[in-house]
Order: sequence, then C-alpha cells, then structure tokens
Amino acid sequence: VCPQKAKTVSSCLNEVKELLLKKTATVVASVAPSFPAALPLAVPELFPAALKELGFNYVEQTSVGAELIAEKQLHLNAQRPVISSACPVVINLVEQYYPHLIPYLSPLVSPMIAHCRYIKNRYPDCITVFIGPCIAKMGEALSEEVKGAVDFVLGFNEVWEWIREDNPDWQAMAAEGFDGYTPGPARFFPLEGGQLLASYMSTDLMARDVQAISGLDNCITLLKNFTSNLDQRPAFTELLACSGGCLGGPAGVSGEDIYVKRSKMMVFYRQENQKSSEQGTKPLLPDALLYRAYKDRQVHLPVPDEAQIKEILSSTGKQKPEDELNCGACGFDTCQEKAVAVHQGRAELQMCLPYMRKNAETLSDMVLQSLPAGVLIVGEDLSIQQLNPMAEKIFDCTSSVLGQPLELLFDPEPFRLALQEMTINESLCHLNENKAIKYIIIPLGQQKAMGVFTDITDGLRQQKELQQVKSQTILRAQEVIKKQMTVAQVIAGLLGETTAETKVHLNQLIKLMEADTLGQEERNDL
Repeated sequence: VCPQKAKTVSSCLNEVKELLLKKTATVVASVAPSFPAALPLAVPELFPAALKELGFNYVEQTSVGAELIAEKQLHLNAQRPVISSACPVVINLVEQYYPHLIPYLSPLVSPMIAHCRYIKNRYPDCITVFIGPCIAKMGEALSEEVKGAVDFVLGFNEVWEWIREDNPDWQAMAAEGFDGYTPGPARFFPLEGGQLLASYMSTDLMARDVQAISGLDNCITLLKNFTSNLDQRPAFTELLACSGGCLGGPAGVSGEDIYVKRSKMMVFYRQENQKSSEQGTKPLLPDALLYRAYKDRQVHLPVPDEAQIKEILSSTGKQKPEDELNCGACGFDTCQEKAVAVHQGRAELQMCLPYMRKNAETLSDMVLQSLPAGVLIVGEDLSIQQLNPMAEKIFDCTSSVLGQPLELLFDPEPFRLALQEMTINESLCHLNENKAIKYIIIPLGQQKAMGVFTDITDGLRQQKELQQVKSQTILRAQEVIKKQMTVAQVIAGLLGETTAETKVHLNQLIKLMEADTLGQEERNDL
C-alpha cells in the first residue's frame, strides 16, 4: 500500500454502464455473499432489486460457486497439508514470494470463478459481472489460468454510488430475491472460518486438523514458516488476507467494525434459512471447470550485502542506527527494506521524506543566508523566530534577538495585519533619521509571517544628489540662454546701425554715378 495514495484502483464501471445501456447482451451479476454486511442496507433484499433496476438481466449469489468448491474440497484426497485458494491475495503471495508452497495450494478455483463458469455454462453468450468487497478480484479475473470466466469486476462501493445516483428513491422499491439456486452454509464463505463451515469441516478452535487465519501479516507469517514442522501442520488451512475475512474487504461501504458486520451477516442468512431451505436446481459443473493450475511468478532480484546497504543508507544521511527513523513514508516498513529496494531498482534514494526535507531545509537555509535582502520571520505571538545576516545588518542587531518581541526591531503592526487578513503588505519607512528601508510582509501560513527588507538609504541619497545636479544644470542652462539672448540683442543692434549707414553711403554713390552718366550724354549731343 502506498502511504502517499499514489496508487489507484482501476474501474470498469463506465464499461458496464455502457453495456447495460446498449442491451445487446445478457448481463448476469454475481454478488458476493458479504453484501448484507458490506453495504448500509436497512433491507438487504433491496439490493438484488436495485441491480435489476440498473439493467442486469439476472442477479445471482456468488455463494453458489462457494458451494461447488466446498463440496469438492471435502472429497479431495490430499496427501499433504492444503492451503485454501479462495483468496486472490494469498494466491499472489504464494506465486510471487513463496513459490515453493505452490504444491500445497488447493487445486480448486475460487467461488467467483466457479460461479461465473457455472453462469456461462447456462448462458453461453452472457456477460458476467462480479460485485464484491475485494479489489484483488480484478487481477484474478485477468489471470491466465482462469481468464474468461469473469468479464468485469466491480466493488460494492462503486455499485452503491451508482445505485444512489441512478435512483435516489431506490429504497422505496419492492424487495426482490436473487435469481437461480439458493445455497445453504456456503453463504458464510466470506467469514473467517466460513470455508470450514461450508465444507462441513470442524470449526472448533481446538481442532487440530483445520485452522482459519485472517489478516495479511498473519498470512505472511504462516507462509514464511509453513514448511517448518510440516508434519504438525493441519490438513487444511484457510487463509484470508483481510482481517476478519472478506467482511474487511477494502471495497465495502459500511464503516462498522468487523464484529458488527459479522453479526449482521449471520442474522440475515439465518433468517433467510428459516424462510426457506435450498431452492432451485442444485448446481453442477464439470470437474475440469473446478480445477486450476498455478505458476511460479517470483522475480529474482539481487540481494545487497551489509556493506552495500550501509552505503545506500549513508547516502541518505543515515550514518547511525538512530538515524533510521523507519517512518514508512517511502512505502517500506523500515529504512533497511527501502535500502534493499534501492539496490534492486524498485525504489529511488529521493523517496526518503526525512532526507528530502533535510536537503530542502539545508538549501533553503543557504539561500536565506546569502540573500542580499534582510529576511525576518515572526510567529503568531509576533516574536522573532528567524533572521538572516542581512537583517542583522539592517537592524543593527545579532541573533540574540531570536525569541524576543518584534517591536524591539520594527513596528509589529504590518506583521499583525498580514497574519490577521492573510494579505501582503508593502511600503517604505525610516528606521531612524539616517536609514530608510522598503519592506514586504508576506503571510506564510501556520501562523507565521515573513518580512523582506531592503536598505534604500544609499539609493535615496543618490537620488537626492542626482536631483540637486539636475537642478543646478537647469539653472546654469537658463543663465547661458539669458547671456546668449543678450549677446544676440547687442549684435542685432550693431548690425542694424551698420546696415543703415551702408545704405546711406550706397544711395549717395548711386546718385553720383547717375549724375555723371547724364553729363556725359549731354556732352555727346553737343
């Protein structure tokens, strides 16, 4: 299970909905017998009716297949201890991690497979949909050894939401029973010890020839040690991965504890047994359809030695045993397991949350220490929690102010406003006559706020000096313009006088020239 919920369960709900809308095939639902406990039903008999309303042609009980398996299991002449094969998680554990135990697995299919094969025998072209509390059934339906029996697998939780969305008033409809054969004790199959009861084996806790175990950790512990003291093992061991059996399946809806669920299921089926005994034609299925084979699916990965594990741990900052927090955030129970997974290529170094957090904090601290701006972080009580070297320089203080009230260095009002209204404040102010700063106050969440301060004293001084230079330049320019105008006026006056004198002299010259020309013409006439 991924602790970060990165894995999700695939769903074929939309495909089933589309199939029912088309109405091109006979669709038969196989309902797991745990439904009275897994669903918050006031009247359990309404569930088959609700499924019919959704469009299923037939709604039958998976426990029909459980009865087929139980009877066959009772008559198996096993020469060695047998492990039950009803739980797909147990099958996966054996095939992938304990393949040496495959010979001890019951050769019979699960009730789901048996029932759906029985349905397809009766309706050859039908579509089978298993509805139950187990998400591992989705993988089982696709397994090569049993593929083809079950077409779709839906969880109780999916179908529950579907029913409520399709018809909010569905609980007002008339109750309706299941189609087909009504089994007897096989309906208790999903309980811890239910297979023993269905197979008419002893359910006595003191019995030495049978045992029932539920819970994943308990199953793993037994499988690890199964071949030790093999001669003392019971003839039949029922293993169910979910605590309390299938009643604890993850696709259930009811949030009640396992004991309440068990009680509800027992009460319902006992009442059903009182109403009527077994009904319908007793199911029969060829032996060939009740048996299955198993496959060794173990992946052999390299096993690191102690030195390699230490090297991997060291690379994530785990130098000493006390550094191994075993927090489980990576998905592994211990840091040692995660180191082995890294060596095998099943995990990455960066999957260690404490290591990544420490790296991030180190990087953040480096950035904070090297910032050219002053940074000051305060808590809800407006006490100083952190400041960088530039802040110490701006406020002329040392790290001794940590934990002290903010008002020792700065007006706390902008910080209080940021914390109360969760808004960013930005402004300019003077710390004293000789120092001006620009600040931005940012709320950080978790009742903290950060102030970023920039000393703009030199900038203001330079701006003031620049303004003075500009003013002086303008004055000088105005003086130059004034002088230029004066010179221009003097020059213009001189030019005007000179021009007038020149004009007078030229006119006199012209007159003289004209008089001389006239006298010459008169002399020529004489």
